[in-house]
Amino acid sequence: MSLTRRNFLVGAASAAGLSAMNLKAANATGLPGDTADPAAEYATLLDIEKCIGCGQCVEGCHERNGHRFPEVKKPLPVMFPPGTKDEDWSARRDVDDRLTPYNWLYIESVTVQKNGAPLELHIPRRCLHCTNPPCANLCPWGAASRQPDTGTVSIDSQTCLGGAKCRTVCPWHIPQRQSGVGLYLDLMPRFAGNGVMYKCDRCADSFAHGQLPACVEVCPQQVQTIGPRHEILAQAQQLAQKRGAYLYGVTENGGTNTFYLSPVPFSEIARQSKPGPGKPTMGPVADSMAQAGNLTRMLVAAPLVGVAGAMVNVARKGQPQPRSAHSLRDPQVETSQTGGLLKKIWVALALLLGFTGMMQLPVASRYGIAKIPGLTWTGDFYTTLSIHYALAALLLALGCYWLVVMGLGRLRGHLTFWGKVRLGVLGIVVLTGLARVAKNLPSITFSAGTTTFVDLVHLGFAVLLGIICLTLWIKGRGAWHEDD
Repeated sequence: MSLTRRNFLVGAASAAGLSAMNLKAANATGLPGDTADPAAEYATLLDIEKCIGCGQCVEGCHERNGHRFPEVKKPLPVMFPPGTKDEDWSARRDVDDRLTPYNWLYIESVTVQKNGAPLELHIPRRCLHCTNPPCANLCPWGAASRQPDTGTVSIDSQTCLGGAKCRTVCPWHIPQRQSGVGLYLDLMPRFAGNGVMYKCDRCADSFAHGQLPACVEVCPQQVQTIGPRHEILAQAQQLAQKRGAYLYGVTENGGTNTFYLSPVPFSEIARQSKPGPGKPTMGPVADSMAQAGNLTRMLVAAPLVGVAGAMVNVARKGQPQPRSAHSLRDPQVETSQTGGLLKKIWVALALLLGFTGMMQLPVASRYGIAKIPGLTWTGDFYTTLSIHYALAALLLALGCYWLVVMGLGRLRGHLTFWGKVRLGVLGIVVLTGLARVAKNLPSITFSAGTTTFVDLVHLGFAVLLGIICLTLWIKGRGAWHEDD
């Protein structure tokens, strides 16, 4: 069941509302609000050979979404550090040959060769709405999110701070920033954030009330078809096979909810196009979140490795002894747990976790951290994320190792007050960290509010853990007190 301007229904709308909108439907199964298929995602198929480049889709987008375009408060804040640039498109609202905060869709025109003859193609370009979007997974405030019931990726202008991390991690660099608007003006306008990010959300508000996205509705050539993803994908593959055509968006970045059908290979289109700021590529794009699964498995395995290591260590040292005044002591084990190498590793891991957590905010480039020799990796969010995961895995393994050794009686003593505090803070860090890990998986989605809460708690307690560990280390106060 594909949907066009003549065939669309959203089951969530009331019967009276549907009647007023004069929408027709051949079959409503699987649409938003229909209980038969609550997990349906929507995808669009763009048959670019049909597009004549009339620009009505661009105009329709402006008319439908104009009330959501940013209204800038001037003068713009002077940003810190000096040299930090703002992005102001408020005087260039009429630009329609690229993506901007005021233009969420544009037409890219290229001339290619087909069967030895020139062929002009017009390609509507906008957000592709990835099935596992890095912008939503890695946004530190939950402003970018993916709606699991429709597959639409949106940015909440009320919570976005304009750090532009979403644009950096997007393979196509789709979101565009407008300074002088948004929440950052009420927080720290000079030091944190720089506006709000904007992009296509497939007219999510009107779509939820039974209207087609504006670009689909107004197109005179019916270039776009929208419907449940599995049906649109099947249709796209059938057309590609029938015509000997090519598809884009099926596997790019792990899969998207936008499929382009082209009469020529997309490598040819990519050669003829001129990608740049606001003009995404049509070239091959690897799955940017491909490592999320491997990193998750590493975190799951880490506690098991710690437990196994502790069991092996205990077995090598002999059977655990009861805690009594006459129990045998193992100086090597006890020293390593209380004041030796293990303690130093623990402190270092806590501090590095706090640092890499901070670097996952869009601050490394702005504040010059990525220019410091040895810290250039902080400018790459994916590298920083992988290092953070690896450190978290080491911390989990170390913590489980210590708990098992302690539980089996290889240590005589008890946790001090600050040891209990540190353990509690660590527990919160671990739980919120696991929630963040889960969010990076394609099958799990959090609300924007939940994401913001989890991120702030996780980051705050990670930094707190590092401070506590460093302070106790400097003062020589351990988390464990040996009984006499």
